[in-house]
Parts: sequence; structure tokens; C-alpha cells
Amino acid sequence: MEEMKLQVSELQKVKEKFVTLEPNYDVSEINFVEKVRKNKALAQQVKKLEKDLTFENPLRDIRKILWTNITQSINDVWSSI
Repeated sequence: MEEMKLQVSELQKVKEKFVTLEPNYDVSEINFVEKVRKNKALAQQVKKLEKDLTFENPLRDIRKILWTNITQSINDVWSSI
């Protein structure tokens, strides 16, 4: 985690240095791109959380457990017949 923080700080330093070297550099454009990336990441996270809220995964697990128990009980009954 610390390594990532150092990389982020280094990246910020490089950006600031580039701004001083290139007078025509538009910082607002990069900020806009970063915000778009963050928004896309948040949208993906929201989709994932919505999918989890639909109980798709828990229902699948419950079905699997039920069918496993049902088939096991059928096998047990057949062995006694």
C-alpha cells in the first residue's frame, strides 16, 4: 500500500513538473479524464453491488445446497430399497 502511495506522489510530482515545463499544458483536461475514470470505476462498483443485492449468488448457493441434499436423500432411500 505504501508503495502505491509513493507511486501516486511521484506521478503528481511528474505532472507538476510537466506543467512548469510545458506552458500550453492543460491541467483541467487531465483532471476531467481522471474524473471520468473515477466515474466509470464507481459505475462498475454500483453495478456489482446491485447484482449482489438481487440475491443472485445466495439463491444459487441455496439451490445448490437443496439439490445436493435432495439427491443425497434419494440415494439413501434407493440404497434401502
